[in-house]
This record gives sequence, structure tokens and C-alpha cells, in this order.
Amino acid sequence: MKQKEIWKCNVCGKVIEILHPAAPETICCGQPMVLMEEKTADWKGEKHVPKITIEGNKVTVDVGISMGTPHPMADEPEHYIMWIELICKDNCYKRQMLSPGMEPKAVFTVSDTSGLKAREYCNLHGTWVGTD
Repeated sequence: MKQKEIWKCNVCGKVIEILHPAAPETICCGQPMVLMEEKTADWKGEKHVPKITIEGNKVTVDVGISMGTPHPMADEPEHYIMWIELICKDNCYKRQMLSPGMEPKAVFTVSDTSGLKAREYCNLHGTWVGTD
């Protein structure tokens, strides 16, 4: 187990992030939770890989919007992007939580735009990453 990994319970749907690795296994609902491995390529025609756009020190991360087909953000919680996260160098993390019906996009302000990585979590399809 590593810091910042995302794990999901396949029974109740709970999602956790590891802040401090300790126990060798994470259990929920009596079963081991599943690691949501970071994926880097779009899947089944849906846009999942977050795209980073930099303008000065403003960083916009979107999921499909700039590619013409935004990720679904259903008005009900069955399929949507739960959060978009920007990872800067030196372990700086910035996260925007999203809700059903919102645009799959987040805007962040950073002092250093070098070496950025974006990560998003789709409640159905897991964790996806993109870099600048």
C-alpha cells in the first residue's frame, strides 16, 4: 500500500485514499477493498484522461471538454466524475470535488506550473491520470 492510492469497496461503494500506509490490507464490508489503479488511455469512447491547460499560473483540468466530448455527468449519481486533482511537484495536491450535473472541469492556481500531473476519479470506471 502506498500514500495517495485510491481504494474502493465493491460491496458498498466506499472510496478511500491512503494518507498514511500502515496495515497491509484495507477491509470494508468484510472484504478486501480493491486498488483503483491509475489508467492513462481513454476507454469505450468515453473521455476519462484529464487534460491540463496552462495560462500563466492558472491551470485548468478538464475531462473531455477540450476534446469535444465531455465525460458524462449524470444528474443522478450513477455515473459522474467525483473529483479532479492537480498534483504539483514537491507533493503539492489540490482537489476539486464535483457533484452530478456539474461540468467535469476544475481550475487551480499554482506558483510553479512545471511537472504537473492531473488525476480524476470516475465513480464507475476508477482513476485516470494525465500530464502536461
